This record gives sequence, C-alpha cells and structure tokens, in this order.
Amino acid sequence: MKNAHRIRLTTTMLAIAAGSMISSAAIADETDALARLEAARQAFETARAELIAAQEEAAQYNGVEATDTSVPAAPAQPEAEETPIPDPTSWQDGWEFSAVVGLNGATGNNENFSARAEISGERFTSKYETTAGLSYVYGNSAGTVNTSHGEAHIRNDWLTDSKWRYFAQGKYEYDEFQAWNHRLSVAGGVGYEIIKDDKQTLIGRAGLGASYEFGGNGDEEIVPEGLLGLDWDYKFSENTTFKASTTIFPSFDDAGEFRMVNSAGVEVVMDKERGMTLNTGFEHRHDSMPGAGIKKNDLDYYMGLGWKF
Repeated sequence: MKNAHRIRLTTTMLAIAAGSMISSAAIADETDALARLEAARQAFETARAELIAAQEEAAQYNGVEATDTSVPAAPAQPEAEETPIPDPTSWQDGWEFSAVVGLNGATGNNENFSARAEISGERFTSKYETTAGLSYVYGNSAGTVNTSHGEAHIRNDWLTDSKWRYFAQGKYEYDEFQAWNHRLSVAGGVGYEIIKDDKQTLIGRAGLGASYEFGGNGDEEIVPEGLLGLDWDYKFSENTTFKASTTIFPSFDDAGEFRMVNSAGVEVVMDKERGMTLNTGFEHRHDSMPGAGIKKNDLDYYMGLGWKF
C-alpha cells in the first residue's frame, strides 16, 4: 500500500512539473509572438510614414494632392502633350481644296438644263485663316439661257491671342441678268469668336468696304458700304458638317438701301479614302435697288457630288 501511495504521489508530482514546464514554454512563445507582432507593426508604421512623405514630395512636382493611404498608389503619369502641327513654310502650302459639281435637266415636253460647278479652298495656320472660292451657275429653258452667274472670292483672317480677329476680303461677280455685268467689292474689319469649340464656330463680323459695278447698265461709281455678318459652322458628326452665313452691306450713299447675301449648305463625307462628298445647299442674293426691270432676289439651290483633294 505504501509503495502504491508513493507511486501515485511521484506520478502526480511529475505531472505538475511537466505542466509547469509546458506553461512556461507557452508563455515564452506567446511573449515572443507579441514581440514579433509589435516589431512588424512599428515597421509598417515607418513604411507608411515614408510613403506619405514621398507622395508629398512628388506632389510638389506633379501638382497633385498627396493622399494618406496604407496601399501604395501607382505613380502619377504626366499627361502627354500634343505636338503642335508646324505652320506651312510658304503661302502656297497648307491648302485643302474641294470641288462640287451638280447637274439637272429635263427633255421632252420641257427642255431644261442647269449646272453648277464650284471649287473652294481653305488654309488654317496658327496666325491666319484663309478661304477662297470660284463658282459658276448656268441654266437654260427651251434653249434660252436664263441663268449665268459666276463669282470669285477670297478672305483672310488675322488671328490674335484673344477672341478678336481682323479680316480683309474681296469678291468679283459676273451676272448676265443684272443691270450690271460685273461687280467688284472689297471690305475689311474686325471679327469676334462668339462660340468656338470642337463642335461649332460662330463668328460675328463688322467692317467697312466699297463696291463698283460696270458693264451693261452699271453705274460705274464707287459705292461706300458697311458690312455686318455672321458665319456659323456646326459639326453634326465626323462625316457631316453644316455651314451657314449671312452678310448685309448697307449703302452709305443712299440711306436705307443695301445688299445682302445668305447661304447655307450641308456636306456629307461618303467615302473618306477617296474624298467623295455629297453636297446640298442654297445661296440667296438680295439687292434693294437692282435697277429697272430686275427682280430684287435671286435664289440658287443645288445638290451635287464633291471631291476633296
């Protein structure tokens, strides 16, 4: 019995000793783990502080606000700057031209034929905007000519660093069915960009000029005139553009008398690779004092195919 009691006592003491050793080892392991966790936390805080300091330093160069975040952010990439297109080195360079031809006709009980041909060009640089054109309209009915009108024009705009611009323009007109056969007109003044963005441009114009009519029953006198006008371009889509303009020329010789030209047209690109377009529009000309037996209004409307080159 005594031996049995000794054995149980010894076993109990060994168990208590083993438990103490295990508890001590566990406490040591837990203490070590806590120490490693604290060291990792301190390293993380140090890394985050360095990240914030680096972002603040980068903000001084990139112009962006530093963000306090625990997740490293991708470095800011500078925006790519568009390389400006260099201006043409000579006045002959940099032009874009387009030609439009339209035909209408009838035969049988009625004999009618009309045609319109036009070529126009534009040249845009950082300092100038130049437009020019040449057109002719012809028509006959039952073998008798009833329309014969042609014109050539050019206008140059001098651009400034503001919305203001300066312009000068000239035009020659031929018309077989007016009191005059030939008319020359010039004008110059200022323009203002009322609207100008990627989709549309609206420019108002005001200036002074003069006209001279000769041939036929033309007065052959220089008539001083004013100029008030609006030019509007609107891009419906990448392939469809609308253009319209209205210009009034009040006479300084005869109060209340004036000339006016209105036009509008739509161009639709049908084949971009070949430069083929479909064009339609009209031109209205009004003269408050056209001469004896001459109507005050002329209206030309057209539809035709065009080519850009």
